[in-house]
Amino acid sequence: MAKVIITKGPGTGTEYEIEHAAILGRLDTSDIPVRDKKASREHAKIYKQGRQYAIVDLNSSNGTFVNDDPITKHMLESGDSITIGLVSMRFEDPDAEAAKQGAIQKRSKLDEDFRTAGAPAGGGGKIDRDVVLKSHQPLQFRKIKPGRTLLGFDLDQVSDGGRFVIYTILILIFAALMYVSYSAVVG
Repeated sequence: MAKVIITKGPGTGTEYEIEHAAILGRLDTSDIPVRDKKASREHAKIYKQGRQYAIVDLNSSNGTFVNDDPITKHMLESGDSITIGLVSMRFEDPDAEAAKQGAIQKRSKLDEDFRTAGAPAGGGGKIDRDVVLKSHQPLQFRKIKPGRTLLGFDLDQVSDGGRFVIYTILILIFAALMYVSYSAVVG
């Protein structure tokens, strides 16, 4: 489970676990209280997004910083430093670290398999270019379909209000053409 450890300021050494989401702020009722006058009552929020955690600034007066950079939203990595006012804390996610280490080990194993594929028993040697690793999967791409178009406008890229205006103008043009046609026929 992810956690935040206060590393500087009031409450240094205090750890707070984050299951799904946590509010950081000046209020004592905050999930992670930040005891600093520069902290807003509800200053920032850390929440799980997929397999990662993100931090978002909740329109605070003095801003939220991750690794000394001001952020509005940031995908957190284990070891990131979060600063609010004079309080600093470290984000840790053991699950992400374990997944990262597993991916590194898997890649190392694939690299080793590739280097040794087709090599003589004594190690080293020439790599056979026709060797295909079983775990290799080709990249899959979806074709990008063009959106709905009308008079050169991609309607999927136009807002609802923009589509309303376009359709209204077309209806008015059609009505005007019908009126001119009717007037020409009748008299």
